[in-house]
Amino acid sequence: MFSNTCAMTLAQKSDRILAQTRGLSGATPNATKLIEELRWALEENSREVERLRAERDEARRMYCYAIPENCDEHEARKIAWERGWDCFNKNPTGNA
Repeated sequence: MFSNTCAMTLAQKSDRILAQTRGLSGATPNATKLIEELRWALEENSREVERLRAERDEARRMYCYAIPENCDEHEARKIAWERGWDCFNKNPTGNA
């Protein structure tokens, strides 16, 4: 029978594989090491994606404040909302 792993994160899947690999008799240390390296790489990639997302959102916020010149936060949020940007994480009315 197959288990549903669709909702599992990549880190959870790597943990599961690592646990199963350690439980196998005759599993090589190299396999375990490769799985641990994969998990580390996935975590590093997630951190990089989050860093880039924050950088992108900051650039979007800066743009929204600059267009039109001297706009306030409400106007900046409205511009972001109209563009479909979630850099403020709320729509111009302040509702999520």
